[in-house]
Amino acid sequence: MTDWLALAKSQETELFDLIEKLVMIETPTSDKAANDRISGITAELLASIGGEVTVHPEKKYGDHITANWTGKNRDSGTPHALVIGHLDTVWPIGTLERMGYYEKDGRMYGPGVLDMKAGIATTIVGLRTLQSQDLWPDRPVRVLFNTDEEVGSPSSRPLVESSAQGAAFALVMEPGQAGAGALKTQRKGLAEFRLVVEGKASHAGAFPERGASAIHELAQKIVELQAMNDWPDGITVSTGLISGGSARNTIPAHAEATIDVRARTNEQAEKIEAQIRALKPAVEGTSLTIEGGFHRPPMERTPELAKLAASLIEWSHEIGFELTEESTGGGSDANLTAAMGVPSADGLGSKGLNPHAEGENIEISEQPNRLALFMKAIHSL
Repeated sequence: MTDWLALAKSQETELFDLIEKLVMIETPTSDKAANDRISGITAELLASIGGEVTVHPEKKYGDHITANWTGKNRDSGTPHALVIGHLDTVWPIGTLERMGYYEKDGRMYGPGVLDMKAGIATTIVGLRTLQSQDLWPDRPVRVLFNTDEEVGSPSSRPLVESSAQGAAFALVMEPGQAGAGALKTQRKGLAEFRLVVEGKASHAGAFPERGASAIHELAQKIVELQAMNDWPDGITVSTGLISGGSARNTIPAHAEATIDVRARTNEQAEKIEAQIRALKPAVEGTSLTIEGGFHRPPMERTPELAKLAASLIEWSHEIGFELTEESTGGGSDANLTAAMGVPSADGLGSKGLNPHAEGENIEISEQPNRLALFMKAIHSL
């Protein structure tokens, strides 16, 4: 019987060296050159362990990477295992110089170390170890590293969905939820709506009655949107950005708002979207245009997903650490794979604190546990 934790601990030096190498390459989503650099490095690493690597060129974002391996039993015909991670981060170039990459009190700090350079390194080291130890699974394996997840995977979504087609399961190597590092087995769907109001300009002092205020209309719509919130049931509607008007003394002819909407279930998503699209102007002389919609469907905790999570949690106990599961309001590529009907375990990559925030870190002693569980999962599921 394989001692997965001992095997993982034997790879600690390689694991943390690779985490450092990846963190030291700053990869804000908007910097194509930086993301091309890291996608090229990871492509070489995946190819070095026998992956059939494909580079998917992009004009706006960094190039995406896929890698495929046949199963140990080439004639098994079994569905493939899918592993997904993202190479981009939310941190601008120059953050590393300010924040640094360092160890303190059992934690490793650095921009992007938690979300999600540690998960990328764990994937690569895990697969390399399985191969070197003759522990490769019977089923085929597919890995996808994209470079635009932090902005909703606008260019890589078709690649995520095609990679998930026919998969037995998906492991999304995002960090675990909150301080406990829990698996994320339910994620809200995410939508972005843009409300555009057109009115009629007029002099605010001399002829206010001749105008139709777009800002007045938008303000009323914001109140109506706020009333759609149902926080206890998991529906959130937030007006995050507003703009409008042209001058202090002019009745505003234009105003717009960007709305963030989240829902736990597909039924909720359909209902709240219908409510938003049914909004009508109330201020005479104004018109309303509604654009956008759900770009990440809800990730619901299906029986198949629950079974996958239960296996991972049971194996974590056998390895010697406690893994739990939680729901979260944030979205990831797991929303997309789950919507394809693929049981998807998210949050396997690392445990730490402060994603997207000052003091982002991973718990050093936990990372070998994550590596051990990843290898066990790929080998045994």
